[in-house]
Amino acid sequence: MNTVTSEAVSIDAHTHTQSKFWLGVDGGGTNSRAVILDETGTIRGEGRSAAANLLRVGLENAVNHILEAVRSACREAGIEISQIAAACIGLAGVSQPHYHRQMLDALKSALPIRLIALETDARVALAGATGNHPGVVIIAGTGSIACGINSQGRFARAGGWGPIMGDEGSGSYIGRRALEAVMMSYDFRGEATSMTAPVLLHFGVSSPPELTTVIYDSSSKEKGEIQSKIAQLSPIAVEAAQQGDQVAIGILRDAASELAKTGIAVIDQLKMERETFRVACVGGVFEAGDLILNPLREEIQKVAPNVEIAPPLDPPVIGAAKMAFAMNAESVL
Repeated sequence: MNTVTSEAVSIDAHTHTQSKFWLGVDGGGTNSRAVILDETGTIRGEGRSAAANLLRVGLENAVNHILEAVRSACREAGIEISQIAAACIGLAGVSQPHYHRQMLDALKSALPIRLIALETDARVALAGATGNHPGVVIIAGTGSIACGINSQGRFARAGGWGPIMGDEGSGSYIGRRALEAVMMSYDFRGEATSMTAPVLLHFGVSSPPELTTVIYDSSSKEKGEIQSKIAQLSPIAVEAAQQGDQVAIGILRDAASELAKTGIAVIDQLKMERETFRVACVGGVFEAGDLILNPLREEIQKVAPNVEIAPPLDPPVIGAAKMAFAMNAESVL
């Protein structure tokens, strides 16, 4: 994710409320961020905390982590939560109506803010990445998803189905593939890889067979933690690839291909193949740089040759704050 800096962020709307602060939150499977903007678009406060995906950490933990980030941002801004005019909270794990309703009810009970909107983490990432112009965002952090909006305002998404049914190309995918590579190397089904030693160290074991106990012999709560630890193997694969490990290079190439397929699925749904627009790449996986970006660009431009693969204009948390501002402005017109 991009680092949020305390600088002015362009806001074009006008508001008539006495409260001059807007809150944006971006919460995923690894961490949460909160940011507070004032009426000039200046970042007044930022906060961070742990994961806020209720499917991974539970509803109570997710809400507590959001509150922790929001309180931290408010302390930095020197304001109370009740001074915030509107909040837009973008979270992983709320795309299904049941979970969306659960989380929104919990947030309304926990936050003394008059206007609260709950969006998916993908939606706020899109708002930040494209400046609300037609375009596509591909998100690859702990999980993966792509979404976009075309010139007619139509929205489409692809992916985002979690580590068991999807999340191809994500940190979870790369971490799982790294684990597979270690085990395949151990029993001579695959090539030797430099990832073995750091993977064993990451899980605190001394040999590959011991990984089975760590991965499979755990409680329900621990299984969520294990999923996060698997996703955290992604930087190990990236470092190995940067050092020339062919197994790791192959994993990242496959991840790029999967992410390209997800982005292309959105482009196809929106009939944007012949248009010129930005495909923004968001999330920790893209810190791998050209190892991911070059094959991804090649695949997407085969389908949409006028696409620009570029960094997001703003990080997701700023996209959320801008959506909060727009929501508040509409409410007072």
